[in-house]
Amino acid sequence: MTPFFMAWMMFLALPCPSKKWDDSKRSQMLAAYPFIGLIVGGIWLGIYKLCEVLHLGVIGLALTAVLPWLVTGFMHIDGFMDCADAVLSFKDREKRVEILKDSHVGSFAVICTAVLCIFVFAAWVQTGYKAYLWALLLIPVAVRAVISFCVLSFEPLKTSGYSGMKKDGADKGRAAFCIILAVVCCVLGVLLCGLQGISVPAGALCALAVVLVIRHNLGGMSGDISGSALTIGEACAVIALALTANV
Repeated sequence: MTPFFMAWMMFLALPCPSKKWDDSKRSQMLAAYPFIGLIVGGIWLGIYKLCEVLHLGVIGLALTAVLPWLVTGFMHIDGFMDCADAVLSFKDREKRVEILKDSHVGSFAVICTAVLCIFVFAAWVQTGYKAYLWALLLIPVAVRAVISFCVLSFEPLKTSGYSGMKKDGADKGRAAFCIILAVVCCVLGVLLCGLQGISVPAGALCALAVVLVIRHNLGGMSGDISGSALTIGEACAVIALALTANV
């Protein structure tokens, strides 16, 4: 269970039941990362349903929109903002990587975050309280499974924290497990939620596309790219949910 609790400490803003950390198990932590999505998804659907029961209307939908960011301590939004500044600078690769590591917030980050918030909130307003709860549970798992697969499979940036991670021969198996888990979540989403279930593969595929594009742009994998992919992947899933909820 140590890799799971390591993932909890690293990727959730919630109190962790166990504080054990083993640096040699960081790749195992990535294989456990998709199951953090179960916690995020469980809280997400629970709050969403509670807002419906309490008749909170648009205020409840606003809370639903920001909840995945709240429970993760906004760390993935931070990666999204860093990547926005780096990629949209259109500088040479070396300069983009330098911008990526800069702690200052640029105008591209602010603009992109504002656009993201508008689209996510609008998507929830359009969806209303018609979303299938299974979709909210499966989206965070599928997106995180794709990201874990990418981190375990792709070479990291030299400036990334992933560069110091010790990998072993079992990483290919862990990567395969993660992509299989993502596919299973996508299939279950469609089977359990019908048309709305398209939101699960939409989120997973968008996350993968974001990783591939930004990784190509910057020359390697990093935590900021992971955060950006997760943020955009979940946003695309919610937009897909909105487009299918009223069909």
